[in-house]
Amino acid sequence: MKTINVPLNVEDISFNKKIYDKSGVFIIKNFIDEIKIKELQNIWLTYYNEILKNGGRQVDTANFVNFKNELPFEMINFWKSKYVKELCNLIYGDNVALYHSRVLIKDKQSENKVFLHQDYCYHLGFPNKTNLFIPLFDYTEKHGVLSFYPGTHQYGFLGDAGEIDKSKFHQWKKITPNINAGDVIVMNSCLWHESGINNSDIDRVMFDIIIQPSDDPSGTQLICGEWDTDFWIGRKEDHTFQIDSLFINSRIKKIKNYENNK
Repeated sequence: MKTINVPLNVEDISFNKKIYDKSGVFIIKNFIDEIKIKELQNIWLTYYNEILKNGGRQVDTANFVNFKNELPFEMINFWKSKYVKELCNLIYGDNVALYHSRVLIKDKQSENKVFLHQDYCYHLGFPNKTNLFIPLFDYTEKHGVLSFYPGTHQYGFLGDAGEIDKSKFHQWKKITPNINAGDVIVMNSCLWHESGINNSDIDRVMFDIIIQPSDDPSGTQLICGEWDTDFWIGRKEDHTFQIDSLFINSRIKKIKNYENNK
C-alpha cells in the first residue's frame, strides 16, 4: 500500500529493509570500517592535492557536482569491494549489477545548492535502482549535505527531468541527516532529494554508486551472482555514450538542435 505515513527515523547500525522500502532512504551508520575509510581518505587527499598543484580539476558544465577527472585505481574500483557486495545482497539478493559509479564533489568550484530532483529520470532501464552514497569525511548541513523527502519514491517517474515543484504535491516532510565517514546512505533512485550550499572550508566528497537487479539490460558490470539477462542496451562499459544516440529523433535531440541553431 502507498501511504504518506512513512518512517522518518531512517538510520541505524544495521540495514532495515522494511523501513527502506517504505521511506525510500536508509542510513547505515559505521558500515565501512575505520581502516578502510582512512585508507580512502589518504588516497583522496594525496590525489586531490596533486590535482590542485597542477592547475585544478575539470568542471562538468552539465552537472557541476560530478567529478570528471580520472580517479585513482582504488576509487574507480571501490564498487567491487566487499562492502558494496554486502549491500547488494542486503538490498537485492544474489544477482546484482552496477549501473554506474562516480564521485560527487562540492568544493570551491561547485559549492552551490542542487535543486530538488529525482535521479531515475536521468537513467536508462527500470526504476528499481538504488543509490549508495558513501561520504569520505564527516558532514553536516553547513557542508551541503543531502536532504531527502521520505515516501516520495512512491510517485515513481514524474514524466520529465528537472527541478520538481513540490507545491504541486502533498507536502512531504524533509529530513537533512548528518553523515559521517563510514556511513552509507541507501536511496531509492525515484526519491526526491536536494542539497544546500557548502558554506564550510571542507570539500564534500562522496561516492555515488548505483546498483540494480542483474535482469535490467541497462547494467554495465556484474557485481555479484550472475546475469539474469542475455541482452543489454547498446553502450560502452565506461558509460560514456549519449542517450540521444539511441534515437533517430527525441526530446533531447530536438533541444540540442534548437540550442545549436540559435
